[in-house]
Amino acid sequence: MIITALIITLMLISTVYYVLETENQTMSMQTTADSYFSVAKISTRNTIISALANVSNGGDPETLTTNLEELSSMLHAHSYDAEFDLSFTPLNATPYQDGTWISWGGDGSGVSSAYATFVINVSGSSENYSSTYDTNVTTSLNVNGTYAVEGSYETVNVTCTVYDENGPTLTNRIVIFYQNQTDESWLSVDQQNNLTTVDFGNGTYDIFFTAYSQGPVNVSVQINDLRDIFVMANATCLQV
Repeated sequence: MIITALIITLMLISTVYYVLETENQTMSMQTTADSYFSVAKISTRNTIISALANVSNGGDPETLTTNLEELSSMLHAHSYDAEFDLSFTPLNATPYQDGTWISWGGDGSGVSSAYATFVINVSGSSENYSSTYDTNVTTSLNVNGTYAVEGSYETVNVTCTVYDENGPTLTNRIVIFYQNQTDESWLSVDQQNNLTTVDFGNGTYDIFFTAYSQGPVNVSVQINDLRDIFVMANATCLQV
């Protein structure tokens, strides 16, 4: 996952270098610093997104720190006409640990999130500039549902809403399971269950299917958002 972020970073750095080289005579140190700040903010955000996608899909929990360290080293090594230093502090305050928060509960809500604070220093021959900022990347999922008993089976309606750090967002993958109360196994919902999904285009999805749970309907919804960040949430549907 780090590869994409680093490629984007290298492209951004190359662009900055080109501008600095072609306009070196007219650009002030403040303009140079602003250019580096812009590169750093975009690069750190892309790196956090890549790391969170990795961790939430089963990757090493230390991926965030490892990738940011690699990014910091790369930015410093490729600085031009100024010394560019990037330091970072992953958030270590409840519910975050080492910058990440993964919570996939049974209460109908799930969260995958990463958070870090950055300090950028750009030093020239006679001037120094610094900037501090926080970056948060979050994907969350809310799930609720109802069911009605229809003889030997249940008709189920599950509503899912997906959010990122800016509000409702879309997903490119939704998988749903329901629990067989007889042996407590989880069964995948597919076309054999008359599966129908309605996408409202605003982060909300209605899912309809038939189940043979032999009791209350427990569901588990798994999604990957457009950034490939994974989240899941379990919920108990209400009988209507």
